[in-house]
Amino acid sequence: MRDVKYLASACKNTNAWRAVLLTTLPLVILWALIQHTFPLSRPPVEVGCANRPIRITDIYVIHSYWSKDRKELAPGICRWLAEHGGPLADVPCTLAPGFWASAAPRSAILDLIRQRVVAPESHARPLGWYTKLLYRFHVSGAAALFDEQEQPLSLSYLGIAAVNVMAQSNWTAAMTRQGVPPRDRVNRHLLLIEDDAELNEERVAMLQRTVAQLDPCYDMVGLDYKENFCSLQWLKDGLASWFLPAAWRTSPHLVRARLAFSRTTGLLFSYKGALRIQSAMPVTRELDLWYRDLITDGLLRVYVTCPRVVGIMGLPTVT
Repeated sequence: MRDVKYLASACKNTNAWRAVLLTTLPLVILWALIQHTFPLSRPPVEVGCANRPIRITDIYVIHSYWSKDRKELAPGICRWLAEHGGPLADVPCTLAPGFWASAAPRSAILDLIRQRVVAPESHARPLGWYTKLLYRFHVSGAAALFDEQEQPLSLSYLGIAAVNVMAQSNWTAAMTRQGVPPRDRVNRHLLLIEDDAELNEERVAMLQRTVAQLDPCYDMVGLDYKENFCSLQWLKDGLASWFLPAAWRTSPHLVRARLAFSRTTGLLFSYKGALRIQSAMPVTRELDLWYRDLITDGLLRVYVTCPRVVGIMGLPTVT
């Protein structure tokens, strides 16, 4: 009798798994066909990948020059890197002026819109079908930078978006002014950090280990990602610690971002990635979520580090 019950239970389990398989398999096949026929999107800029070992060639630090509490932070980061940055000590460190949104005249904000740096949502690039679906079902959401009368809705969001993308634009434009041959630009990489970033010798060492394992076709790396994004990686690390010696385990890990992205305290860009971002401008919503939408649409190949490489002081945002 016990054997009969066991066989009946086994049959039920088998039938349950068969039902799950028969239900999900057609959906997987349908998803693959849709992806093949209607890809999320196609990158607007095709530039070659790095063809030499990746190394950081330029550092930009966002400079809140108007803030009494923060105006010395960015110069201090450049000085610290020159003295204690190890392999980064000889990398040019440039102060990228922040955008003082609260003091900016109306004409300066309109200039940003005319230059397609930032803009209302009516100027946004068309979203891919999958991203539209996420917004429609309220899986995704983001705060707009402007209302339709081109009035800023958030000065802090406006300032962060403007300075971040303008720094990238200035970086790529500087290569043109300096006469860097186009074939060499694919091997240039920009470390862009905000002035409230925390760095020390161990974080610099972690950054170098991150760079050493980078995909040569990456576009952007988030260096200060939220800890909850790394929960699965921590589980994998915990399991690996049972089977692998410490010398065989790498840290930090690079995790591909596909549907989520947040924080911009520390970012690493390839030349290809910076051009792709510029081709998708203007920024129309809070910056990290605008990046998220580019990722979801398949326009950017983005990774994040687990654990975070760049620390955050947590200072109040200045506008």
